[in-house]
Formats: sequence, structure tokens, C-alpha cells
Amino acid sequence: MLHARALPWSTQARHDRCVRGRIFAVVVVVAVAVSTVVVAVASTTAAGLPAYTDGYQKWPKINKKPFTKCGPPCAHSGVKNVYASKKKAGAKYPNGSVIVKTIAQGGQKGMPNQVAVMRKVAGRWKYIEYELSGSRYSVIGQGQFCASCHAQAKANDFVFTKR
Repeated sequence: MLHARALPWSTQARHDRCVRGRIFAVVVVVAVAVSTVVVAVASTTAAGLPAYTDGYQKWPKINKKPFTKCGPPCAHSGVKNVYASKKKAGAKYPNGSVIVKTIAQGGQKGMPNQVAVMRKVAGRWKYIEYELSGSRYSVIGQGQFCASCHAQAKANDFVFTKR
């Protein structure tokens, strides 16, 4: 029967470090692959808006007609329309609701130059605002930047526009 010879202590330590290094490298590669998949799942539309806003133009409008009045506060000046993916349940929007506000400048044709999005997740609104740059939207504000202003509309579930 063959017996494996024990490696000298210093050789064993180098071997252990090498194995740990390889394991660490594999973990890093897996983490990068998983994060890439997560980013792909959180897909966007061709124009750069989140996929969960797809078709918002066909959702019911909260406002009866486009409005231009702004604030105070006034974070979105222009001609606005506000769309809701779901109706309020009582005084609040249900989880999964998405509110999309389009902001265009007077006489503008085509895609609105700004789009503000609210998405209700686990009872809390997530905010993000986009600006058109060429034919794609890019993020210009999000999170607490938006939430601090929307706190003023707490009585209407943090949504300024009412029916």
C-alpha cells in the first residue's frame, strides 16, 4: 500500500495559500457572473427606461388633461401627463404600482424630454428621474433626492397629482 508523504510545513503552507487563492478567484468570477445576470434581468427598454414602464402611454392618466402648473415645489417644469399602472386601493396605491410622469416642453413632438418614475415596492416608493439625451434616457436623479420633495404629498400617498 502506498502512503502519501507529508509535505514539509513550509511547502504545505504554500500549497494551502495557492489553493485558497484559486478558490478566491473562482468566487470572484462567479460573483461577477451573477451580478451581470442581475443587471440583465433588471432590463431596460430600447430607450433606456425600466422595462416595468413599458406601455405606460396606454395606462390610465391621473390628470384629466395635460397641465403646466408647477409647484411650489417645482422639479418638473413643462407640459406634464401622469400615468398609473394600477388604481388606488382606498387612499393608497397597491404594491407593484408604477406612476410615470412625462414632461415635455411646449410644442415639443416625439419623446418627452424628461420622465419621472415612481414604483411601489414593499409599501415604499422608489423614485428615479430620466432625461432624454439623443434617443435614450439617462438617470438624472433618484432616491432621497426625490423622496424629500414627495414627502410633502404624504396625504395623497406621496403622489402630487390627483384625479
